[in-house]
This record gives sequence, structure tokens and C-alpha cells, in this order.
Amino acid sequence: MLSKVSISVSSTLARRVVCHETKALRPLIRLGQRYCGDAPCVPQPKPQRMLPFLPPLVEELAPATAAPIEKAKALHPAFYCDNQYVQAERERIFGTQWFAACHTAELSKPGDVKVIEVGTNSIILTCDKSGKIHAFYNVCRHRGAKVCSTDQTGCKQLVCPYHWWAYRLDGSLKSTPPAATPQERKSELGLQRVPGLETFAGVVFLNQSEKPTPLKEYLGDLTDKLQRYDLDNLEFSGKKEY
Repeated sequence: MLSKVSISVSSTLARRVVCHETKALRPLIRLGQRYCGDAPCVPQPKPQRMLPFLPPLVEELAPATAAPIEKAKALHPAFYCDNQYVQAERERIFGTQWFAACHTAELSKPGDVKVIEVGTNSIILTCDKSGKIHAFYNVCRHRGAKVCSTDQTGCKQLVCPYHWWAYRLDGSLKSTPPAATPQERKSELGLQRVPGLETFAGVVFLNQSEKPTPLKEYLGDLTDKLQRYDLDNLEFSGKKEY
């Protein structure tokens, strides 16, 4: 017994498939649908994006670190250098959970712009003229070029170096030289926002999942424990990269 086979065909190619419970070959020259013989197939649900499997080392080495503090040990060196673990961390943690992006003092004045790299994604953080903080993916909506490469202060607009498309600091599209773009079309071509952006204790947190859990729920009772400290008013002194 042959199993059911489905196929998608293009306008320039006719293909033949084996139909359900028969060996007869029938030509398919249909557009815009998936066909099994002469009858349209039932649409299949879009497959869910799967997170990468955790490397075996995690199950083997993590318990020692997750043990009670009196018995816990430091992370094994493999967690810092194993490529499989790095990829899993990028997608499972930085791709779906809240993470600290920068300090609010780095975006305290209108025109402040900060660029961060998170795995394979580049993200722009801005402070607009009203003092509101925004976060966008660092990808021009025209040809996908990188809009910003360095941090800036006193910035008036974000300009893509490829074809000079200009964006306001709130991410909206400002101009598309040399062509004129209708305003209603411009409203659809702003920079893509990072879905989650909240601040806590003077830190800007981001979340790249489509519908992130509110940061307060994610932090649990940590907000109450730190309430007596004036963390929101700390001043940024400097940073060290290593």
C-alpha cells in the first residue's frame, strides 16, 4: 500500500505523483494549491519553531551548580566554550527570555543611540525627543542593510548607509530618497520593534519572544527585595569589555 503524497507545483513545472492507494501516475499542473492527484490536500498547520536540544553536557554538569548553595560548585568550563551550548543559550535564553541590554543612564538624553549584538541579531536602542526609550532590530526595511554600526549621542535621525532611508528615533520611516513614498506606505515601513522592552532598577530589559510575559512576573519577589535601594537613580560610571 502506497502512502499519500502531496506536492506543491510552480507555473513552469508539471510533476507527477503517486496517488493514495493507487499506482496510477497523474500529471499535476495546478497553481496556488497543494494537490494529491486531482483533489486539493487538506491544509497542514504551520510547524512550530523548535528550540535547539540542550547538549548532553548540560544534564551531566548542571546539577553540581544547581545544588544548594552550601554544596554548589562553579560552572564547568565547558559552559563557556562549548559551541552547542552557546547556540542553545542564544536561542533558549536570549531568544525567548528577558535579558539586560544596557543601563538607562546610557539612554538618558534625547538623541542617545546604543547598538548591541545579541547572538546573530543586532539591536538599536534609542532615546527619542520626548525621552522615551525604544528598541528596534538593526535592519533597514528597504534592502536589509545594517542601519547603525556604533553608539551615538545627539543623534537626530537614523540613516541607512546603503540607500539613505531615514528613520526617526521612534522608529518611524521619515524619508526614502530619491523616491517619494506615500505617507500611508511609510507608516508600514518603520523599523521592526523588539517585542518586549521594560526597565527595572535602572536597567533596560529586552525580550524577543512574540508575546513576552511581563517583566514583573518574570522577576518574582526580586522587585520587593530591592525596593529599599535607590537603584533607579544610580549614575553610569563606565564599562569594561573583555
